[in-house]
Amino acid sequence: MLTTMAVDKLSFWLKLCKDVLAASTDFTTVASVDTTQEEEEEGAQGDDELVFALENDEKSHPFPHPQWSTRVFAAECVCKIISQCENAGDVHFDLALAQEMKQRDSRDDFLVLHLADLIRMAFMAATDHSDRLRLSGLQMLLILVRKFAAVPEPEFPGHVILEQYQANVSAALRPAFAPETPPDVTAKACQVCSAWIASGVVSDLNDLQRVHQLLVMSLNKIQIGKEAQNQLYNEGTSTMEILAVLKAWAEVYIAAVQRQKKQSDIRRSPLVLNTTDDSCRGHTSSADELLELVQADLGNLSKLWLAALQDFALLTLPPEYASQLPAEGGAFYAAETMENSKPHYQNSWALILHATALWLTSTGFLVGDSDEGLTNLSRPVTPTTMCQDSTSRAAVKSPEDVNTDRFHLVLGISVEFLCSPRSDTAMENITSCLCALQALLDVPWPRSKIGGDQELSVELLNVLHRLIVTRESPDIQLAALEVVWQILFAAQEHVKEKRRSAEVDDGAEEKETLPEFGEGKDTGGLIPGKSLVFATLEMCVCILVRQLPQLNPKITGSPGITAGKPQLLSENGNKLVSAALAILSDVPAVCSPEGSIAVLPTILYLIIGVLRETAVKLPNGQLSLTAAASLQALKGVLSSPMARAEKSRTAWNELLRSALVTVLDFWNSESPHQELDEGSLLTAVTIFILSTSPEVTTVECVQTSCIEKFKLALESKDPIVQLKCYQLLLTIFQHPNQAISYPYIHSLVSSIVGKLQEAEKSKPENSAELQVIQEGIKVVAAVIAVAKEEHRTDLVACFLPMLISFLLDENALGSATSSTRNLHEFALQYLMQIGPQYSSVFKKLMASSPPMKARLELAVKGNQESIKDKATSKHGKTPGKSSSIQLKTNFL
Repeated sequence: MLTTMAVDKLSFWLKLCKDVLAASTDFTTVASVDTTQEEEEEGAQGDDELVFALENDEKSHPFPHPQWSTRVFAAECVCKIISQCENAGDVHFDLALAQEMKQRDSRDDFLVLHLADLIRMAFMAATDHSDRLRLSGLQMLLILVRKFAAVPEPEFPGHVILEQYQANVSAALRPAFAPETPPDVTAKACQVCSAWIASGVVSDLNDLQRVHQLLVMSLNKIQIGKEAQNQLYNEGTSTMEILAVLKAWAEVYIAAVQRQKKQSDIRRSPLVLNTTDDSCRGHTSSADELLELVQADLGNLSKLWLAALQDFALLTLPPEYASQLPAEGGAFYAAETMENSKPHYQNSWALILHATALWLTSTGFLVGDSDEGLTNLSRPVTPTTMCQDSTSRAAVKSPEDVNTDRFHLVLGISVEFLCSPRSDTAMENITSCLCALQALLDVPWPRSKIGGDQELSVELLNVLHRLIVTRESPDIQLAALEVVWQILFAAQEHVKEKRRSAEVDDGAEEKETLPEFGEGKDTGGLIPGKSLVFATLEMCVCILVRQLPQLNPKITGSPGITAGKPQLLSENGNKLVSAALAILSDVPAVCSPEGSIAVLPTILYLIIGVLRETAVKLPNGQLSLTAAASLQALKGVLSSPMARAEKSRTAWNELLRSALVTVLDFWNSESPHQELDEGSLLTAVTIFILSTSPEVTTVECVQTSCIEKFKLALESKDPIVQLKCYQLLLTIFQHPNQAISYPYIHSLVSSIVGKLQEAEKSKPENSAELQVIQEGIKVVAAVIAVAKEEHRTDLVACFLPMLISFLLDENALGSATSSTRNLHEFALQYLMQIGPQYSSVFKKLMASSPPMKARLELAVKGNQESIKDKATSKHGKTPGKSSSIQLKTNFL
């Protein structure tokens, strides 16, 4: 009935469940006790809960004295209703939209409008005398926190709707941490606590401390141990409670670190360097405060986390290794309850693993306690260490050995899980493993371990490859690619260090005899299964071909695969392809010169293939994200030191020239790629010209073809293509190597001047045409700057009349369009720059052409009048501008 009717009759079903839950005879007593505690510790905060209790007491219940099982069923029904509303649409979790739709039609009803009743029901259930009902109430509260934590409050921008219920949530949680509370209730309350803190709803330090103190109480409880509790409950429940507490702390620590990292990124952003926004500072301080609260207990927590991970690693050993399990049990389980404890470890290990990796990263693997260099590297000596004998400890290990044990503990658990995750494995566990690996590889010491062990690196890449193939989640694939890039970076650091060490040891005069470091050695051979580069290329090809099947030459001609028409990928597809291309561009850095020659054709084929398949024409000349990523990757490859290494330079030049010819062939009339974006292709050609050695692009036939492509772009009817062409030519003309820049200047500057002379007759009609003319002026000015002295005078004499032709007199300036006026101001600005630099040419030109001189004087006068008018309208706020302009234009 709920599945079919809950959403349509929302108010009815919620009221029914509320009436059943409110019929609890002990609710008033529990709530009153709890609010008394709140009043003693928190002042006026307890008033809200007292109102709950009084209202409940005064109300006549339609269901007098229902059984506890009935009330549990009512709480479960509320959770089911929330689930049904989630499936019905996002409007149930959007207060502003729900209120708007409610105003349009009063018959509409949405879950978010009943949030106060939902919190009230969760409070009533969580503070009941029945343990089963308390568990259901805490579960309901957990669902409410997760579903409504990010829902904004329309009346108070920057705030969320759950902020007003902070006191209610705190009051609902406090009874679950009483000494006599059963372990399963405390475990569930810890889960709610961590979700509440990690949600970001609580920002005030006092409110954070109120809930944080509950977790501190639970942490102290599991460290000290409760003999009375051990008599009431078996060891399995104690294990469940301990792991729930450690998991809750792990979630809070992860949230604190991520929040601080996010705020640090915001502070480093140039867009907010000068911000004075109080809300921004408030969020920053709350992130720091939360991390400071956790760090106070981080020393003990880290030992407990490591102990839990060591237990989990032992419990997940295959049956044939059962003899290696400690006979007396682990840190948090007894040998008799080993099987019953496994589900609790399975439920908690992932977040604990992630938190441990973050802690190890924060220490940089450099800090160690005096009692941590032991064989039992993480097992704390506390009463919770069941049946452990401190005399079993071996000799103290060195910090290096301790760090190695910790590193392999985290790495081993992650790899073992990622090797064969079951189909029903929670995505959160996979994400936690990948995040743990990312955290480890963020610091140098673990990277040196990975980079120096190629067999381990290849195995890890194979595991990640299998994960990408078997999991379609874009988030998981992106996280896996991030780990791949970190592994590759670790290998780069290792190769650089070996090269540096060899040069230092053997001396600069013996460089010719140095061994080749990097994949491929002297032969260039890459062995599948043992090659880091080969495994990396497999990963990248897998990602690229799944997003762009056309890249696979074996299936290009098969049915359903259309070649030749570029396409836009989805947002996730763009991210995945961009990440794969970034990895590809770094592959040559881990190769020897011969090895780089072996992989370069594959890398160029994939990068240029992505450009070909994704260079879609977009409005305003924008580049598609994947096209931009492919161009960035292309630049990275062309700038590789291997392109200039003595042993590989010749082969690289030939391969790069071949790749450039491939790009140039995209313009051919017979090419199937006629819908490609010319701006993207011209950018690719420019990258080749600027980033490769002259031997690649100065071959006559290649250079002629490149110049022809720019000429075609200059003659294009599309102003966006012309604009892009001018911008790229500007960078080529300014290249310091004259052997590269001069052929393009000699071949194209006359066409550019001709286009500007045509613009004298037809003024720009829109902003696009205006930008084209402005860029043309910039290009000619750049040519003058780099021209030889004997040619510079002639160029200036040609350029000045063009600039003057764009000027307007006083009368024309008042009636001119915005584009024409902007062109006038732009040309006048360049005249003010060039005139003083070449005063002799300027004087000679003015003397030989009185009309030109008169036009310039009228334009200057009109500009001064315009500035005076602006100054007058602004009440003299800029009094010095008129005289400044007069001085700059007084060339004669």
